[in-house]
Amino acid sequence: MPDTKPDLVAYETDDHVAIITLNRPEAMNAMNKAVRDALGDAQAKAEHDDNIRVVVLTGSGRAFSSGTDLKEFIGGQSDHGKFDNSIRDYKPLVDGVAKSKKIYIAAINGFAGGVALGLALGSDLAVMADDATIFSPFIGIGLVPDGGASWFYLRHLGYKRAFAAMAEGTRLDAQTCLDMGMVNKVVPAADLRDEAVAWAQSLAEKAPLALQSLKIIMRDAATSSQEQTARVESEHQMMMANSEDSQEGIMAFVQKRKPEFKGR
Repeated sequence: MPDTKPDLVAYETDDHVAIITLNRPEAMNAMNKAVRDALGDAQAKAEHDDNIRVVVLTGSGRAFSSGTDLKEFIGGQSDHGKFDNSIRDYKPLVDGVAKSKKIYIAAINGFAGGVALGLALGSDLAVMADDATIFSPFIGIGLVPDGGASWFYLRHLGYKRAFAAMAEGTRLDAQTCLDMGMVNKVVPAADLRDEAVAWAQSLAEKAPLALQSLKIIMRDAATSSQEQTARVESEHQMMMANSEDSQEGIMAFVQKRKPEFKGR
């Protein structure tokens, strides 16, 4: 009989939007090597498709992702080496979000924990289900945060609240995440995917080159001075001013019509 097992990471497109879904629901989308490889492939597929402008990243079933599948590393070993390879195994995936030319929207369902926080909180935008939580469990199992989770917690919560939340393994509910600026929106769980995709489609109608530059500017500004940021803005403004999209946007404004951006 043919193999009918579903993909560990599902990939769909809807016009200029790609939807990447972690699809190992029986394990709360825990990320083993197979899932990591499949996610990397999906990210590359979106990255190399010029038609895709916005990517929605979510999980199937009861979780966005519980993080690393620790069963791989019982006894400190896995089938591909010791449990000391977060840079090798996860940095490319987190960078695939942060350094992508595409805009990433995380649709956080159910539960997001562990290294998956680097994907969820590292996305450019985030929509969270009203019954979802995020959780940093590392200290409770004798590990420390990875995937950039400590950086995201610190930026949003401040040192003392971030330290306490990570040291005590506090589960942060959706309203807390919204109040702290960790996510942009909280929506009913049943509407999560539709809301995220609708937002993605709305953003995909905007000037893609300008959105790409905005992402670069904002990511750089997080660790730069005002003077440095102004310089980066100026460099990108010059590029945008010479683009076809800019001319189309200005003409559409003058003519009082909706612009049709081509990404050129």
